[in-house]
Amino acid sequence: MSIKQFQQELSKGFPSHAYLFNSSEAFLLYEVLSIIKEKHHADAFNFDVFDIKSPDDSKPIEQIVDILNTLPFLSERRIIVIENINKLSKKDSKKLEGYLSNPSGTSLLVMLFEGTSPKLFDASVIKNVKVIGLNVQEKDIPLWIKDRAKRKGIEFTDRAVNYLISCAGTDLGMLYAEIEKFSPWNTAKVDIDDVRGMVYAGAEYSAFDLVDALKKRKAGEVFRIFENVNKNMEMQMLLGALNYQYASFRSKSHHKDERFFQRVFKLLHEADASIKTSHNYVMEDLLVKLLKL
Repeated sequence: MSIKQFQQELSKGFPSHAYLFNSSEAFLLYEVLSIIKEKHHADAFNFDVFDIKSPDDSKPIEQIVDILNTLPFLSERRIIVIENINKLSKKDSKKLEGYLSNPSGTSLLVMLFEGTSPKLFDASVIKNVKVIGLNVQEKDIPLWIKDRAKRKGIEFTDRAVNYLISCAGTDLGMLYAEIEKFSPWNTAKVDIDDVRGMVYAGAEYSAFDLVDALKKRKAGEVFRIFENVNKNMEMQMLLGALNYQYASFRSKSHHKDERFFQRVFKLLHEADASIKTSHNYVMEDLLVKLLKL
């Protein structure tokens, strides 16, 4: 399943009594919680959020079950959200299974699980839980950006969306943070020049300098620029800006060796994958390899 199934359940008012949303993208779980909070924040008497990972924001599972079994106050349903349900101990999972085997008809339980293929509960009770895996496939990211922008009353052109992705990469949290910057935007439509001017001027400038130094094979200058950039910028943002600069260089260049650009983009892709798996010195290694091309 995907984020679309979440939207469908939301539009229907979450008709099931228990949901488990899981995702390897922590931001999508954050977004689910934010949407539920926004929808129910006014009903403070019947809305609680507990975080299993936080001693300050949690309660013993027995108390959470008691709250779930308590009739709502002047409302149709009581809503309980449990974050980081994957941190629940086996003993407490069994206690929660007791509730899930016969969930309250006047409560909605929403569980958030960071990871894939959750196997927390016995098969006999999981049938009472609607399990939805949240994901946004890479091909759907442009639509995701446009949808999030639309919620804020702004429209991104196709060129602006493509530029945003080329600079920021596909990290949803980073993309959302950049979309947020346009919340007070005076115009309803955002184009490529708006994105370039407001969001990535620094990244693009630094990437331009790096590519220029790399073309001149000035290793000392390359690493001086990088040392300065490294203090103030997310590496994925710089990587995206490098990708954009090389793509621009390719479109304007009379460079006869297409294999050069193929190698460049292959190295950029490999660096992007390594950054996402927290490898050390990824950018330094990338720059050394680019200098050798």
